[in-house]
Amino acid sequence: MYEVAKYKDFITSIFHQYYPVHQNVIASICDIAKVQVLDKGELLLPIGKVSNHIHILYQGAIVSYYLNSEGNIYHKNIFLEGNLVVSTVSALTNTPSHFALEVIEKATVISFSYKKYRQLMDENIDLKNFYIAYLEKNWVINKEKREIEIVLNHAKERYLDFITAHPNIENRVPLHYIASHLGITPTQLSRIRKKIES
Repeated sequence: MYEVAKYKDFITSIFHQYYPVHQNVIASICDIAKVQVLDKGELLLPIGKVSNHIHILYQGAIVSYYLNSEGNIYHKNIFLEGNLVVSTVSALTNTPSHFALEVIEKATVISFSYKKYRQLMDENIDLKNFYIAYLEKNWVINKEKREIEIVLNHAKERYLDFITAHPNIENRVPLHYIASHLGITPTQLSRIRKKIES
């Protein structure tokens, strides 16, 4: 186990991206947090397990994926430094997660109990305001933007926007994960990359 105190400034910066949470509240979050280091290939959350924790990704890369009835994998999200990593629906409903969270690059995560976090949120308006701002940005604004891009933007545009937003990601995340995340096949992504490089 690692000392949470040394990550306090990082935790503060993540919350302040959305809302200026008071330092007393940050201290309470640090009190319920633990830091863990996970190796590549480890599952932070297996399919079928209830998501009982919220994680802030300090370092590394994590993907979420579904398995369909034929056993094919669909990569839902790619999480990088600074992202909150959680199966939100599973945590909210206390039901098994439909997707897994897999570490694809050695990761350091700051984790805290979802139940204890909800208790803190009930006691602190700062956390409620943070939660609203977080959900609005990630579950409304960014989700709609991604849905529109998948329908209206060509695959090449989506790819260029993605690597611009995430420099060096191709050296960290396997290309078939990126292709699945962008809603294209690995073959399509390979063709796009060849055209750009030529």
